[in-house]
Amino acid sequence: MRRYWVMGRKRAVLLAAQLLLYIAAAALGLLEMGKAALAAAPIRELPIYSVETQEKTASVTINCAWDENNLPQLLETLEQEKVRATFFLVGQWAEQYPQLAGEIAAAGHEIGNHSYSHPDFRKLDDEEIIGQLQKTDSLIWAATGRRPALVRTPSGDYDDRVIRLIRSCGYEVIQWDVDSRDWMDPSSEEITERVMSQLQPGSILLFHAGKSNTEEALPRILSRMKAEGYRFIPVGELIHPGEYTLDIAGRQHPQR
Repeated sequence: MRRYWVMGRKRAVLLAAQLLLYIAAAALGLLEMGKAALAAAPIRELPIYSVETQEKTASVTINCAWDENNLPQLLETLEQEKVRATFFLVGQWAEQYPQLAGEIAAAGHEIGNHSYSHPDFRKLDDEEIIGQLQKTDSLIWAATGRRPALVRTPSGDYDDRVIRLIRSCGYEVIQWDVDSRDWMDPSSEEITERVMSQLQPGSILLFHAGKSNTEEALPRILSRMKAEGYRFIPVGELIHPGEYTLDIAGRQHPQR
């Protein structure tokens, strides 16, 4: 009996070894298939959501799309805190409030293009998108004497075609990684805590003009960020110039 038990055990060991070799071969095959599929996959076009940096720098961005309510107060807060921000202007807004657009520029803030009428770019053809950008550029130039180098797509919506087209026109496309969601009218305390919980070096913060709770939250946020050692620069100074790569989260890394 013992003889047959020993032979059975050896056979079992041999079968187990063969099974492991089979699994390993299958795994390697799947790995190679995965590598091949990854290499063949199209590259996803992304805007810049944030920037890889060792410094505690961040950018405050403010979209101007609805009305002029509280914009003077926001500008006053930024002046008091000595913060230069990036304002993304909808063309219709700049057309209606050219004096305010001029005040934003005169205060030393950066100006970006946020389309003319805030449509979903994914639903427009190429010529319509270019028309939206060019018309807004002309209005911003008339009000501020500046031509934007940055674009933020309406509602942050985009696809590969949209991003590729905007970049082919010479702009950089900017998203955000810290969303205050002030457009949902949360309390100023909620806005503050939400922003602080998402913050990291190289963050791009999103706010909107015309939201009353933003006016109250912004001084608190800037004060707390400064206490944590952050300094603020416009997006155009935060992003890396020249060649760069984007990871899957849209974080920009300089090409070394």
